Amino acid sequence: MKVYLFKEHFRLEGLSGNCVETDFARDFVKYDSKISLPTAKRQFASFQVGIESDSAVKGLDVQMSDLKLDGKADGGETKIAQSNYDVYIQWCHQVDGRLIPDLLVPISTGYEFAIPQDPAYHKGQRAAALWVDLFIPEETAGGTFTGDLAVKVGGETYTFGVSLDVYNVVTPEKSKVTADMNSYADSVSKYNNKVEANPNRYKDGTYNDLERKIVCLSREHRTLYHQLPYKHSGHIPESFCPELEGAGKDLRVKSWDLYDKHYGPYLDGSAFKGSRVSERPLEYLYSPFNLLWPANYENFGLKGYRIEYRRIMMEFVRHFEEKGWTDTYFETILNNKKDYRFLPYTTDEVWYEHDRESVDLFYEIIKDTYQDSKAKFVWRQDDSNHWGNHFHTKYMDMIEMWVVGSSMFSWFPEAVPIFQNKNNIIFVYGGIWNRMQTSMLSANAWPFYCFMTGAHGFVAWNATMFGDYLNTPAEDGAQAVYYPGEHFGTDPLPNIRLKSLRNAMQLNDVAMITAGTRFKGPMQDIINKHFNKAGTEDWWKEKPPFVNDPPRYWDFGPSFSDHCLVPPHVKSSPIILENMAYDVYGMIEKVAGKSSTRVVGQFG
Repeated sequence: MKVYLFKEHFRLEGLSGNCVETDFARDFVKYDSKISLPTAKRQFASFQVGIESDSAVKGLDVQMSDLKLDGKADGGETKIAQSNYDVYIQWCHQVDGRLIPDLLVPISTGYEFAIPQDPAYHKGQRAAALWVDLFIPEETAGGTFTGDLAVKVGGETYTFGVSLDVYNVVTPEKSKVTADMNSYADSVSKYNNKVEANPNRYKDGTYNDLERKIVCLSREHRTLYHQLPYKHSGHIPESFCPELEGAGKDLRVKSWDLYDKHYGPYLDGSAFKGSRVSERPLEYLYSPFNLLWPANYENFGLKGYRIEYRRIMMEFVRHFEEKGWTDTYFETILNNKKDYRFLPYTTDEVWYEHDRESVDLFYEIIKDTYQDSKAKFVWRQDDSNHWGNHFHTKYMDMIEMWVVGSSMFSWFPEAVPIFQNKNNIIFVYGGIWNRMQTSMLSANAWPFYCFMTGAHGFVAWNATMFGDYLNTPAEDGAQAVYYPGEHFGTDPLPNIRLKSLRNAMQLNDVAMITAGTRFKGPMQDIINKHFNKAGTEDWWKEKPPFVNDPPRYWDFGPSFSDHCLVPPHVKSSPIILENMAYDVYGMIEKVAGKSSTRVVGQFG
């Protein structure tokens, strides 16, 4: 039997005991005595425990000591208590003839470690791993902390040293980049038999409880679980919108009760009480408004439709103001497509020029309903086709939030000062969350991409399509950011890629402390160095010759990729994030001195 530690940036393949990231096997190190990690405060440091055995293994025990400061402290706590550790068993999935770990089960649930983990799913498994999180409280002193971790397995005890280089840098509570994990109206009940079987789940709180666990799980990983409250047909489940009554000038909200019970805890922050990341209210929340609600779409373009729509939107504005829900961006997006045969317009990702007619009509309906409110209502448009035709036109004044295809976004660096001057919000999407056999850097590079280009966030378009997740998740995990916990008798579960992205977000959040200061340029030089970029211009792509042609005439064949920005992770080892961490934390600490308080104060 072999037991060892290894870094968070790699995954242990279950059949071979080699790393999943075979192109960078040279950077995959198995530590048989001690592991060292860089970290800031108010963030997680992570590593893994690898176990290889040619015979079956059943059961395991992990014991951690407190970590103590080596030497004298300039102030702060000199001990990181063992209670800050969280340990997870890694569940492997069958992908391309390999066993690739992704789903994580907390060892605290009592679920038992084994090799093979489950013979029904893991035939031939001889290697398995644990994921270890260690939270560094804000009050921790700066310096080197050391402790022990002991793994008892197969009748033997293996003891390792854990060393943390804790920099005098505090990770900001609020991320300046949003990691948006998109989903659609109640796409999770079907993965929980008890919830799905309950016809009253939206009324009795059963559904809310399940959803809230996912939202809070996402918050603990510095991401946003972002669920559109209606389907492409416009259908809205109960509690995803308030109950209405009346018609025309008499249309009104009959009851806010179910809606407020559903969303109120997100909007006032009470859902996040006790979070180690942030207790702030949710960053963004979709509104239920679409072409089919709250007005009857049969009347679209007529006075009656406009009256009904405006009445309910203004009731929302008043309700949010009265409740004090003014910290969350409340998005209205017309996520309707002609291709789905429900509507004559494509209002999401406009394709034909005539589809803009519906955009113009809708603006005439909603303008002046929320623009002067202290509640943060925004109209959002997703644009993967016509961004080049929109960013310099009237639409930038009409629409406050844009989610732009990353390829097209990369062709127009000149759009950045325009949306910045107008205080518009820009997210990018496309190629964010990939199949699990892809390097984890494929997702982890996106926070830095946003910092380097000026985008405010990035979107994984579907976070909860699990499929046969215990075996081979849908699209090899390309649409699974979380996993159901019912099989393991517990709550919704994180995965390795989500934890790895959280750690990248932490690093980028510290780097972005320099935004708006004279230190931004030197910090971006550090990021360019580690991603092997000559300068910020390398985060953009030259415009293709067909850029001014209507998108419906573009050739989206194999040659189209020649005009797309090469993803930042390509040819880059995932270990670059650890190397970058030493430089990023070191720069902040050097500039601000030894006081973590001065770090926060100096950079704002």
